[in-house]
Amino acid sequence: MKTLALPVLLLPLALAACKRGDSEAHRDPAPPAPTAAPPPAQTASASPPASSQPGSAPVAAPPPARIADTTVALHVVAEDVREVAEIVPWNQLPSDVPRPFYLHPLRDRVLVTFKGTSIYALADGKLTEEDGIPPYSLRLGASTSELPFMASDVDIVSIVGRWPSDVWIRVDGLFSDGARLNNFASPLYRKQGDRFVESPLPVAATAWTQGRTLVLSGDQLSLAQPGGADLPRRAAGAKCPVRVRAEAMAALPDGEVLVVGRDCDQSDRLAVERWAPGRADSTAIPLPAWDGKLLSAMVLATERDRYVVARFEAASALARIDVAEAGATAVPLSLPSSKPVTDASLAADGSLWILLGEGDGVELFRRNKEGVYTRATFPKGQGLSSTGMAAASADVVYLAGSTSNVRSVILSSRPGKLSFPSDAPGAAGPDAGAPAAPDGGAQDAGAASAPPAALSSSCASPFVILFAVSKSAPADYDYPATRDALSGWADGSKYRFIEYSHRGQRMLGASAPDAARAETLAARLRERVKGALPAVACFTPADVLREVRLAGAP
Repeated sequence: MKTLALPVLLLPLALAACKRGDSEAHRDPAPPAPTAAPPPAQTASASPPASSQPGSAPVAAPPPARIADTTVALHVVAEDVREVAEIVPWNQLPSDVPRPFYLHPLRDRVLVTFKGTSIYALADGKLTEEDGIPPYSLRLGASTSELPFMASDVDIVSIVGRWPSDVWIRVDGLFSDGARLNNFASPLYRKQGDRFVESPLPVAATAWTQGRTLVLSGDQLSLAQPGGADLPRRAAGAKCPVRVRAEAMAALPDGEVLVVGRDCDQSDRLAVERWAPGRADSTAIPLPAWDGKLLSAMVLATERDRYVVARFEAASALARIDVAEAGATAVPLSLPSSKPVTDASLAADGSLWILLGEGDGVELFRRNKEGVYTRATFPKGQGLSSTGMAAASADVVYLAGSTSNVRSVILSSRPGKLSFPSDAPGAAGPDAGAPAAPDGGAQDAGAASAPPAALSSSCASPFVILFAVSKSAPADYDYPATRDALSGWADGSKYRFIEYSHRGQRMLGASAPDAARAETLAARLRERVKGALPAVACFTPADVLREVRLAGAP
């Protein structure tokens, strides 16, 4: 699998109180004072205005951006168009809720998620299935003995860390206890063993060096797994315990670490705190004194190239970090557009891809090593609301997002269709995952198998979808929790319980004599089987695997 440079996610300002560091920073020699910049209206550069901070030198206007006459065409390599249905099962998200593809660029791989908890790795124009996240691992407010809210229909919208061992995720979707329905939430989780527990997302977490994962929480650095290795020491400032208050971080396989944030010793001017490979003490690199309220910042790095992208209220800004034996300096660069930067990705060959604007006004540019920008053209002039970008090289970039509430795409400069392992080439992607049931070997079916039709009183084939069965469940699994819930129930003999295959997934369900009795069975299981979320449908399984004799059933 091809290694990609880590693009640190854009993150909002969420800083802890200043804390004491272990040593003073070793400062690089200050660069020569720049000359005053002309007013922004007199230059073609899309840089923010000069700083008005007391005692700071004005920012010299970088040369205007050079834009090539040629363009790079983007192609639709994956697409999903959702039908807007009037009737949607209670444990599924409404069909007009946007559910786009998501790209998650980690340092050593790019992951793709879509409609559920399945996860795919993207490399060399192909998708391979990774171990997904069992939906039963995603619980809200749960203890070891209670499952008050479990995932019903969710999307993984953010993944950070080292896959698959040290992972933090954010999901959006429905959580339910079987009675309180359609509770939408966006919880955050950290992987612990085989399960995920609710946990705040760190400022950044990434694969580092020697198989370790470096985590930046607040202003403190730590390892995801405790160990005796020396950590980079955050530099103390004259005015606060931690000099550079972190916004984002990048870490490289050779041990280099960069943190971008506000420098409390320089009137909160942006700076980069850098640890050279093998060094525990850092160097503070002042960035140009851009003016305005900071909205977000990101640092992108390979072992040869380093960039900082910042978005302010009035404008966005770009700088390159040049490292030499005499020290490191920041060089301001022009952006190719005055629109706000929404994402950026640095390829291993040094090509920097920058996304600006949103919707119909979205623009994508590639900056080469010589500083020339090339514009990317979108298919049929369509706009995009981005949900992730990953650059593989100067020739290949991937961009995910929505073009409307019901249409989502993955675009790429590399032609050809992405084929999800469970679908035909160019298909929309996998079905959503489903929460687990207390039977241990089974999972709830509500999101794993979308019912072909809503249940009505006129339905000739009422059916209750009980569970999507785990791959680890034995062929003769007897569903003890479900069996106990039906024990002694005289009406149990009115149902035919079967295992069947639907879209390649082993399922447990029950045919009912009429719609009312289907609702009765679903209600009984929701009441008596903790965490169960059965779904009723008008449905006749085409591929029956076996009949299952449960207590009270024939």
